[in-house]
Amino acid sequence: MPEAPRHLLFAVPREQQPDFGELLAAWRERGIEVEIVACDAGLPEPQALLQQADAPVDALLLAGSGRYAPSSALPGPWLRDRTGRRIPAAWLPLRGRDANRRFAATAARVQRRAAQQVSVALLGQWHPQYLHVADRIEALLADRLRLLRWTGETITRDALVPALATGLGLGLYVGHGRPMGWVGYHGVRGRHFEPERQQPDGSAAEPLGALLSLCCRTASRRRVGLSYAEQVPLLGIAAASLGAIGDTLHTDNTRWAVGLCDALLAGARSIGELVARGAPASPAACASYRLIGDPMAPLAAESAALARAGAVPTFG
Repeated sequence: MPEAPRHLLFAVPREQQPDFGELLAAWRERGIEVEIVACDAGLPEPQALLQQADAPVDALLLAGSGRYAPSSALPGPWLRDRTGRRIPAAWLPLRGRDANRRFAATAARVQRRAAQQVSVALLGQWHPQYLHVADRIEALLADRLRLLRWTGETITRDALVPALATGLGLGLYVGHGRPMGWVGYHGVRGRHFEPERQQPDGSAAEPLGALLSLCCRTASRRRVGLSYAEQVPLLGIAAASLGAIGDTLHTDNTRWAVGLCDALLAGARSIGELVARGAPASPAACASYRLIGDPMAPLAAESAALARAGAVPTFG
Protein backbone atom coordinates (compact mmCIF):
# COMPACT_ATOMS: atom_id res chain seq x y z
CA MET A 1 0.00 0.00 0.00
CA PRO A 2 1.48 3.40 -0.94
CA GLU A 3 2.45 5.67 1.90
CA ALA A 4 0.64 8.95 2.41
CA PRO A 5 2.56 12.16 1.68
CA ARG A 6 4.95 12.96 4.51
CA HIS A 7 6.06 16.60 4.09
CA LEU A 8 3.37 19.23 4.59
CA LEU A 9 3.84 22.93 3.92
CA PHE A 10 1.45 24.91 6.12
CA ALA A 11 1.22 28.62 5.29
CA VAL A 12 -0.67 30.53 8.00
CA PRO A 13 -0.47 33.99 9.60
CA ARG A 14 1.81 34.01 12.63
CA GLU A 15 -0.76 35.30 15.11
CA GLN A 16 -3.20 32.49 14.30
CA GLN A 17 -0.71 29.63 14.43
CA PRO A 18 -1.53 28.80 18.10
CA ASP A 19 -5.11 27.96 17.08
CA PHE A 20 -3.80 24.91 15.22
CA GLY A 21 -1.67 23.41 17.99
CA GLU A 22 -3.83 20.30 18.35
CA LEU A 23 -3.65 19.55 14.64
CA LEU A 24 0.09 20.20 14.47
CA ALA A 25 0.57 17.65 17.24
CA ALA A 26 -1.63 15.10 15.46
CA TRP A 27 0.25 15.52 12.19
CA ARG A 28 3.57 14.99 13.91
CA GLU A 29 2.27 11.94 15.77
CA ARG A 30 1.66 10.38 12.36
CA GLY A 31 5.21 11.13 11.26
CA ILE A 32 4.25 14.04 9.04
CA GLU A 33 6.95 16.70 8.82
CA VAL A 34 5.27 20.09 9.02
CA GLU A 35 7.02 23.15 7.63
CA ILE A 36 5.24 26.31 8.78
CA VAL A 37 5.46 29.50 6.74
CA ALA A 38 4.19 32.72 8.30
CA CYS A 39 2.17 34.58 5.67
CA ASP A 40 1.46 37.88 7.38
CA ALA A 41 1.44 40.19 4.36
CA GLY A 42 -1.60 39.09 2.40
CA LEU A 43 -2.06 35.87 0.49
CA PRO A 44 1.17 34.38 -0.90
CA GLU A 45 1.46 32.95 -4.39
CA PRO A 46 1.05 29.16 -4.01
CA GLN A 47 3.60 28.14 -6.63
CA ALA A 48 6.20 30.39 -5.03
CA LEU A 49 5.59 28.68 -1.69
CA LEU A 50 6.49 25.32 -3.22
CA GLN A 51 9.64 26.69 -4.79
CA GLN A 52 10.82 28.32 -1.56
CA ALA A 53 10.17 25.33 0.71
CA ASP A 54 13.04 23.81 2.68
CA ALA A 55 12.36 20.31 1.32
CA PRO A 56 10.28 18.71 -1.45
CA VAL A 57 6.64 19.29 -0.58
CA ASP A 58 4.03 16.53 -0.65
CA ALA A 59 1.02 18.68 0.24
CA LEU A 60 0.21 22.35 0.82
CA LEU A 61 -2.32 23.88 3.19
CA LEU A 62 -2.79 27.61 2.63
CA ALA A 63 -4.68 29.40 5.41
CA GLY A 64 -5.61 33.03 4.98
CA SER A 65 -8.17 35.72 5.58
CA GLY A 66 -11.75 34.67 5.02
CA ARG A 67 -12.09 37.68 2.74
CA TYR A 68 -10.42 35.58 0.05
CA ALA A 69 -12.58 33.11 -1.86
CA PRO A 70 -11.36 29.63 -2.89
CA SER A 71 -11.30 30.83 -6.49
CA SER A 72 -8.67 33.46 -5.70
CA ALA A 73 -6.67 31.53 -3.10
CA LEU A 74 -5.62 28.60 -5.29
CA PRO A 75 -5.63 27.81 -9.03
CA GLY A 76 -6.94 24.27 -8.55
CA PRO A 77 -6.92 21.25 -6.22
CA TRP A 78 -3.27 20.54 -6.90
CA LEU A 79 -0.08 22.22 -8.09
CA ARG A 80 2.90 20.84 -9.96
CA ASP A 81 6.37 20.86 -8.48
CA ARG A 82 9.58 21.16 -10.46
CA THR A 83 9.54 17.45 -11.29
CA GLY A 84 5.98 17.59 -12.61
CA ARG A 85 4.41 15.80 -9.63
CA ARG A 86 0.88 16.73 -8.65
CA ILE A 87 1.00 18.28 -5.18
CA PRO A 88 -2.35 18.41 -3.34
CA ALA A 89 -3.11 22.02 -2.40
CA ALA A 90 -5.88 22.98 0.03
CA TRP A 91 -7.38 26.26 1.18
CA LEU A 92 -8.56 27.16 4.68
CA PRO A 93 -10.43 30.43 5.26
CA LEU A 94 -9.63 31.90 8.67
CA ARG A 95 -12.87 33.00 10.33
CA GLY A 96 -11.81 33.53 13.93
CA ARG A 97 -10.44 31.53 16.82
CA ASP A 98 -13.51 29.36 17.42
CA ALA A 99 -13.76 28.26 13.79
CA ASN A 100 -10.00 27.70 13.56
CA ARG A 101 -9.95 25.55 16.67
CA ARG A 102 -13.05 23.61 15.66
CA PHE A 103 -11.41 22.74 12.36
CA ALA A 104 -8.13 21.85 14.08
CA ALA A 105 -9.90 19.57 16.57
CA THR A 106 -11.89 17.90 13.78
CA ALA A 107 -8.86 17.28 11.58
CA ALA A 108 -6.79 16.09 14.55
CA ARG A 109 -9.53 13.63 15.51
CA VAL A 110 -9.46 12.19 11.99
CA GLN A 111 -5.65 12.09 11.91
CA ARG A 112 -5.58 10.04 15.12
CA ARG A 113 -7.78 7.28 13.76
CA ALA A 114 -6.16 3.89 13.47
CA ALA A 115 -5.55 2.84 9.88
CA GLN A 116 -8.47 0.74 8.69
CA GLN A 117 -10.27 -0.16 5.51
CA VAL A 118 -11.47 2.86 3.58
CA SER A 119 -15.24 3.33 3.81
CA VAL A 120 -17.41 5.31 1.39
CA ALA A 121 -20.84 6.88 1.81
CA LEU A 122 -22.30 7.15 -1.69
CA LEU A 123 -24.56 10.20 -1.86
CA GLY A 124 -26.60 11.61 -4.70
CA GLN A 125 -29.62 13.52 -5.89
CA TRP A 126 -32.74 11.53 -6.73
CA HIS A 127 -32.60 12.10 -10.47
CA PRO A 128 -31.97 9.50 -13.22
CA GLN A 129 -28.85 11.26 -14.51
CA TYR A 130 -27.15 11.22 -11.12
CA LEU A 131 -28.45 7.85 -10.01
CA HIS A 132 -26.82 6.43 -13.15
CA VAL A 133 -23.46 7.83 -12.00
CA ALA A 134 -24.10 6.48 -8.51
CA ASP A 135 -24.84 3.06 -10.01
CA ARG A 136 -21.52 3.19 -11.83
CA ILE A 137 -19.61 4.14 -8.67
CA GLU A 138 -21.33 1.36 -6.76
CA ALA A 139 -20.45 -1.17 -9.46
CA LEU A 140 -16.79 -0.14 -9.31
CA LEU A 141 -16.42 -0.10 -5.53
CA ALA A 142 -19.00 -2.30 -3.85
CA ASP A 143 -17.07 -5.57 -4.09
CA ARG A 144 -13.74 -4.00 -3.14
CA LEU A 145 -14.48 -1.44 -0.40
CA ARG A 146 -17.08 -0.98 2.31
CA LEU A 147 -19.71 1.17 0.59
CA LEU A 148 -22.99 2.45 1.98
CA ARG A 149 -25.48 3.78 -0.55
CA TRP A 150 -27.36 6.77 0.83
CA THR A 151 -28.62 8.34 -2.39
CA GLY A 152 -31.79 10.40 -2.41
CA GLU A 153 -34.19 7.56 -3.15
CA THR A 154 -32.96 5.60 -0.12
CA ILE A 155 -32.82 8.15 2.72
CA THR A 156 -34.29 11.49 3.78
CA ARG A 157 -32.29 14.56 4.71
CA ASP A 158 -33.31 14.24 8.35
CA ALA A 159 -31.85 10.73 8.44
CA LEU A 160 -28.82 11.57 6.30
CA VAL A 161 -27.44 14.33 8.51
CA PRO A 162 -26.94 12.09 11.58
CA ALA A 163 -25.81 9.23 9.32
CA LEU A 164 -22.95 11.43 8.11
CA ALA A 165 -21.90 11.85 11.75
CA THR A 166 -21.06 8.17 12.23
CA GLY A 167 -17.36 8.66 11.43
CA LEU A 168 -16.96 7.19 7.95
CA GLY A 169 -13.88 7.90 5.88
CA LEU A 170 -15.33 9.43 2.72
CA GLY A 171 -18.60 10.92 1.53
CA LEU A 172 -19.09 11.31 -2.23
CA TYR A 173 -22.04 13.32 -3.60
CA VAL A 174 -23.22 13.53 -7.21
CA GLY A 175 -26.06 15.84 -8.24
CA HIS A 176 -26.87 19.52 -8.51
CA GLY A 177 -25.10 21.95 -6.22
CA ARG A 178 -25.29 25.59 -5.20
CA PRO A 179 -22.95 27.88 -3.23
CA MET A 180 -25.05 27.23 -0.12
CA GLY A 181 -25.18 23.43 -0.48
CA TRP A 182 -26.66 20.46 -2.31
CA VAL A 183 -29.93 20.48 -4.23
CA GLY A 184 -30.44 16.78 -3.47
CA TYR A 185 -32.37 15.59 -0.41
CA HIS A 186 -34.65 18.66 -0.77
CA GLY A 187 -31.64 20.84 -0.02
CA VAL A 188 -28.71 20.30 2.34
CA ARG A 189 -27.07 23.37 3.86
CA GLY A 190 -24.39 23.97 6.44
CA ARG A 191 -27.06 25.04 8.92
CA HIS A 192 -28.51 21.53 8.90
CA PHE A 193 -25.35 20.31 10.63
CA GLU A 194 -25.81 21.71 14.12
CA PRO A 195 -22.64 22.03 16.23
CA GLU A 196 -24.15 19.65 18.80
CA ARG A 197 -25.53 17.21 16.24
CA GLN A 198 -25.58 13.54 17.16
CA GLN A 199 -25.27 10.15 15.54
CA PRO A 200 -28.44 8.09 14.99
CA ASP A 201 -27.88 6.33 18.34
CA GLY A 202 -27.64 9.64 20.21
CA SER A 203 -23.88 9.58 20.77
CA ALA A 204 -21.62 12.51 19.92
CA ALA A 205 -20.93 13.15 16.24
CA GLU A 206 -17.82 11.74 14.58
CA PRO A 207 -16.55 13.64 11.51
CA LEU A 208 -16.05 12.27 8.05
CA GLY A 209 -12.51 12.07 6.79
CA ALA A 210 -13.55 14.03 3.69
CA LEU A 211 -16.72 15.07 1.88
CA LEU A 212 -16.56 15.45 -1.91
CA SER A 213 -19.22 17.24 -3.95
CA LEU A 214 -19.03 16.42 -7.66
CA CYS A 215 -21.41 19.13 -8.77
CA CYS A 216 -21.59 22.83 -9.55
CA ARG A 217 -20.66 25.74 -7.30
CA THR A 218 -20.38 24.33 -3.77
CA ALA A 219 -17.05 26.20 -3.38
CA SER A 220 -18.41 29.41 -4.92
CA ARG A 221 -18.82 32.58 -2.85
CA ARG A 222 -21.54 33.95 -5.13
CA ARG A 223 -24.14 35.61 -2.87
CA VAL A 224 -22.91 33.78 0.23
CA GLY A 225 -20.46 34.80 2.93
CA LEU A 226 -18.91 31.34 3.04
CA SER A 227 -19.37 28.53 0.54
CA TYR A 228 -20.75 25.14 1.52
CA ALA A 229 -17.42 23.44 0.77
CA GLU A 230 -15.72 25.84 3.20
CA GLN A 231 -18.35 25.34 5.87
CA VAL A 232 -17.82 21.57 5.86
CA PRO A 233 -14.42 21.60 7.63
CA LEU A 234 -15.06 24.78 9.63
CA LEU A 235 -18.24 23.30 11.13
CA GLY A 236 -16.50 20.03 11.94
CA ILE A 237 -18.52 17.96 9.45
CA ALA A 238 -15.34 16.58 7.86
CA ALA A 239 -11.61 17.22 7.99
CA ALA A 240 -11.59 18.17 4.31
CA SER A 241 -13.93 18.82 1.41
CA LEU A 242 -13.84 19.19 -2.36
CA GLY A 243 -16.14 21.51 -4.28
CA ALA A 244 -16.40 23.52 -7.48
CA ILE A 245 -16.06 27.29 -7.72
CA GLY A 246 -18.37 27.52 -10.73
CA ASP A 247 -20.45 25.51 -13.15
CA THR A 248 -19.20 22.06 -14.12
CA LEU A 249 -19.97 19.62 -16.92
CA HIS A 250 -21.71 16.35 -16.15
CA THR A 251 -19.21 14.51 -18.35
CA ASP A 252 -16.30 16.00 -16.39
CA ASN A 253 -17.89 15.07 -13.07
CA THR A 254 -18.38 11.53 -14.32
CA ARG A 255 -14.68 11.41 -15.20
CA TRP A 256 -13.91 12.65 -11.70
CA ALA A 257 -16.10 9.93 -10.20
CA VAL A 258 -14.43 7.15 -12.19
CA GLY A 259 -10.95 8.54 -11.53
CA LEU A 260 -11.57 8.76 -7.79
CA CYS A 261 -12.81 5.17 -7.77
CA ASP A 262 -9.69 4.05 -9.63
CA ALA A 263 -7.48 5.92 -7.14
CA LEU A 264 -9.27 4.35 -4.18
CA LEU A 265 -8.85 0.89 -5.64
CA ALA A 266 -5.18 1.62 -6.36
CA GLY A 267 -4.57 2.37 -2.69
CA ALA A 268 -5.12 6.10 -2.09
CA ARG A 269 -5.58 6.53 1.65
CA SER A 270 -5.62 10.31 2.18
CA ILE A 271 -7.78 12.97 0.59
CA GLY A 272 -4.80 14.73 -0.98
CA GLU A 273 -3.52 11.52 -2.48
CA LEU A 274 -7.02 10.65 -3.70
CA VAL A 275 -7.56 13.99 -5.43
CA ALA A 276 -4.08 14.20 -6.96
CA ARG A 277 -4.25 10.65 -8.31
CA GLY A 278 -7.94 10.58 -9.19
CA ALA A 279 -8.35 13.95 -10.92
CA PRO A 280 -9.07 13.75 -14.66
CA ALA A 281 -6.27 14.37 -17.14
CA SER A 282 -8.20 17.28 -18.67
CA PRO A 283 -7.07 20.64 -17.20
CA ALA A 284 -10.56 22.03 -17.83
CA ALA A 285 -12.14 19.28 -15.74
CA CYS A 286 -9.85 20.07 -12.81
CA ALA A 287 -9.84 23.86 -13.00
CA SER A 288 -13.22 24.36 -11.32
CA TYR A 289 -12.45 22.32 -8.22
CA ARG A 290 -10.84 23.36 -4.93
CA LEU A 291 -9.72 21.29 -1.97
CA ILE A 292 -10.64 22.77 1.42
CA GLY A 293 -9.24 21.74 4.82
CA ASP A 294 -6.60 19.17 5.71
CA PRO A 295 -4.97 17.75 2.55
CA MET A 296 -3.45 14.99 4.70
CA ALA A 297 -6.81 13.80 6.08
CA PRO A 298 -6.90 9.99 6.08
CA LEU A 299 -9.90 8.18 4.62
CA ALA A 300 -10.10 5.56 7.37
CA ALA A 301 -13.30 5.22 9.36
CA GLU A 302 -13.53 5.63 13.11
CA SER A 303 -13.28 2.24 14.83
CA ALA A 304 -17.03 1.67 15.35
CA ALA A 305 -18.24 3.69 12.37
CA LEU A 306 -19.07 0.83 10.03
CA ALA A 307 -21.28 -0.88 12.58
CA ARG A 308 -23.12 2.37 13.31
CA ALA A 309 -23.45 3.32 9.65
CA GLY A 310 -24.62 -0.15 8.73
CA ALA A 311 -27.50 0.22 11.16
CA VAL A 312 -28.83 3.39 9.49
CA PRO A 313 -32.30 2.58 8.10
CA THR A 314 -32.86 3.18 4.39
CA PHE A 315 -35.71 2.67 1.92
CA GLY A 316 -35.73 -0.12 -0.62
